Amino acid sequence: MAERFMILAVDDNQGNRFLLNELLSRLPDVGVIEAASGEEALLRTVEYDFQLILLDVQMPNMDGYETARLLQMTARTRDIPIIFLTAVFKSEEFIKRGYALGAVDYLTKPLDDNIFLNRVRHYQHLQDRENRLMVALTDMQSMQENLLQSEKLSALGAMVAGVSHELNTPLGNSKLAVSTLYDRLSDLNKNYLGGTMKRSTIEGFLKESMDIVVLANRSIERALNLVTNFKQVAIDQTSEQRRHFDLATVVNETITTLKPSYKYEPWKFIIDIPDGIAMDSFPGPLEQIVINLIQNSIRHGFEGRNHGSITISAKLENDDPATKNQHVVIEFTDDGVGITPENLSRVFDPFFTTQLGRGGSGIGLNITHRIATSLLGGTIRVESKQGEWTRFVLTIPTKVGTVI
Repeated sequence: MAERFMILAVDDNQGNRFLLNELLSRLPDVGVIEAASGEEALLRTVEYDFQLILLDVQMPNMDGYETARLLQMTARTRDIPIIFLTAVFKSEEFIKRGYALGAVDYLTKPLDDNIFLNRVRHYQHLQDRENRLMVALTDMQSMQENLLQSEKLSALGAMVAGVSHELNTPLGNSKLAVSTLYDRLSDLNKNYLGGTMKRSTIEGFLKESMDIVVLANRSIERALNLVTNFKQVAIDQTSEQRRHFDLATVVNETITTLKPSYKYEPWKFIIDIPDGIAMDSFPGPLEQIVINLIQNSIRHGFEGRNHGSITISAKLENDDPATKNQHVVIEFTDDGVGITPENLSRVFDPFFTTQLGRGGSGIGLNITHRIATSLLGGTIRVESKQGEWTRFVLTIPTKVGTVI
């Protein structure tokens, strides 16, 4: 993590503050500022920028609840996560009061070292991901300002609108995942405090939490990749992460991430890709192609319709069986309205769109073509029968660098 994760530890007991310092010293890149009272805590928030507040409930003069209420009243501090710590106020009534005042967690003393550090580490990781997203969004805004200053490249201003739209899916999934995890943590905490904790509950929580974290992490990475891919139109193509992967796994995971955005829509996704197609390539850019082509079908192919299906199929072919020089042909077919003959040859042109002024940036398929032909070392073409279907055929080597 590039920056220190600053924590304000508020407790009127010096021994408790010493214990918190000792525990937090086990975490990397963490800075701790102490406060012995609610009044001192408010002063510290003026002097420092904090990412987390550990707040004792029972303190003289100004208790933790009053301190939290005042923190909620200030724009500078109202969004800082608060974890209440208490050895006395353990009933449901006090816990609800804490959450009502903006607390994200409620831990009882004596603290369990592992639970406490895991909670802090969770918020530390969330802050790190938020920082990365903010950097990406700042880069996007800076890019917009630079492009608008150049009349020659002013057409790229439309790209910004496209970026905002494309980011909605991964950021929405990330928010949903984090919110769900928060709810599960709250339920688990209530069971723990109520003495009703069961092993099956913990096991179920751990399994579900892992799935949620994986989804959130993939969505955040996809959001960052989206910004990077859009930048490629104006700047040199950046390097990507190459690795071995199974084609069916990557495509299915991508569809799984997209489906929540179309949960209440009538679109159907049919995947016909056999397991075992081993790739030595760039899964991130390939995922971007899948996303772009699916969104293109939904936005253009299914416009004005109340139904539609997208079929993604793949087959492995040998160019030279003796040398095992292989490539894979991936077809994306929708049963939408098709593409007119005059537009068919222009679909990969930058800024070409039939929805100018209606949310279309005209850059998605151009990016798809650039990724397919440069980074993945393949080809992509389009076929269509107006009024019936459209098919994009992507041909790429199973091992990047192999001529197809």
